[in-house]
Amino acid sequence: MRKSAILLLLLTALIFPSQALKAQPTTGPNSRMSVQSDFVSKYYWRGMEKGGFSIQPSATFNYHGLYARLFASTGLDKDDADEINISLGYKAPFGLKIGVNDYWTSDVEENNRYFFYEDKKTAHQFEGNIGFESKYFSLNAYTMFWGNDYKIDGDRAYSTYIELKVPFRLWNVNWDAVAGFTPMESAGWDEVDPYAYFEIHHKTYYYADTFSCVLAGLRATKNMRYKNMNIPIFVEFDTNPYLRTAAVVAGVSLKPF
Repeated sequence: MRKSAILLLLLTALIFPSQALKAQPTTGPNSRMSVQSDFVSKYYWRGMEKGGFSIQPSATFNYHGLYARLFASTGLDKDDADEINISLGYKAPFGLKIGVNDYWTSDVEENNRYFFYEDKKTAHQFEGNIGFESKYFSLNAYTMFWGNDYKIDGDRAYSTYIELKVPFRLWNVNWDAVAGFTPMESAGWDEVDPYAYFEIHHKTYYYADTFSCVLAGLRATKNMRYKNMNIPIFVEFDTNPYLRTAAVVAGVSLKPF
């Protein structure tokens, strides 16, 4: 049932894009509403592979620098977790940005309850962020401060992620070079190897167990237009030096002008 609904949404968006995403940005010099839907071959986030082929709708409202954003992700594979993320914040005209994020992921809390906020048991993670963005680079820092974010020893982890992004243009294509770091031990958990004859435990970390580079990537984006739709197509090569893993991700975004 889930796969059929996702495939129907995908086919509708591809065959009738101007009707499927007809919503237009609000008018006015100081307010704007935008919507889009991304289709990605793999969900890769902050150096972590979080799922296979995924559909990721989002909506953002801006008013005098204040912004609210709703993001969701769902995969075709029934084993992929669903996500709902809500972000609130403020971006100053000169580029300073500050805000809070609420991440919720299914399959973390046994009953998959969204409106369940008991600390240490909830599937929510609250995160504060601060950063600076310009046309030459962006630098953002994110720190978890409440919810499902504890070290293996039980202490609050304050999992932190810092990302530097440098955009540039080459061969008529838009590029982004990205590097992501964690400055300290992040949240973690103890896992038992299900394939071992004897009980073997593995320590797994949200980012890493010490200062580490967890993301080094390069994205190429080419913008296409169809009627009243802007359709960026992108391919990116992402690596996680800490885990010694790599992934190639392709995707397309559908959004009205």
